[in-house]
Amino acid sequence: MAEYPDVPVAPPSSFHAASVTLEATLEAEVEPEFGLGSEPAAPEFSEPAVNVSVFEAMPLGVATGSELAARRSPIDQVELDFDELTIFEMVNTQFCYLGVTFVNAIALVPSNPAYPAHTGQLVLMGCPKGGWLEATFDQPVQRVSGHVTSSRPTVMAAFDEHNRPVAQTQTPAANLAGASPDHAPNLELTLTARKISRVTFYTFDGQLTLGAFSFAQSARRAS
Repeated sequence: MAEYPDVPVAPPSSFHAASVTLEATLEAEVEPEFGLGSEPAAPEFSEPAVNVSVFEAMPLGVATGSELAARRSPIDQVELDFDELTIFEMVNTQFCYLGVTFVNAIALVPSNPAYPAHTGQLVLMGCPKGGWLEATFDQPVQRVSGHVTSSRPTVMAAFDEHNRPVAQTQTPAANLAGASPDHAPNLELTLTARKISRVTFYTFDGQLTLGAFSFAQSARRAS
């Protein structure tokens, strides 16, 4: 937005004429003339109109228009910001306010350039058990995505509330940075299913990092 210096500007002559006319009108209205011995008439008051608004009851805990309400909209995608975490912090319930909990995950700034971050600086890595981490959702979702970098092929699997497998995908090969031009790091894996309650990322006898993670209650990708 353009900024303008504070330069005093003299009002036009028409402005002074209008001000004089307005003052005369106000004086005539405020100071009415009464005849000798007469009493001013009692003022008449009319009941002001009242605009009645109808409010729809909302559940407690999430206010309409709040950031949390918007992020939990069925048509919106929830994207986690790993840079909200602290380096070497064990990650479990930090994102529970968005509806997801992690198991066997730690936040790191990769010291090995073969495992670059996707956005920001921090990634998640399986810990204390290497090569595996899990995310569980408070409510079933229909689409989950994760950006994976791994030293061996990584399997992403989804399960319903009864622990039954509902979808699965995997990276075609290891995709460490600089290892192969055909397999770039932070490969996006995406699963869609009607009721996903839990997802796991697993690489056999290797290491993996999760550079980004998102999910939605709608299978349609947010534009």
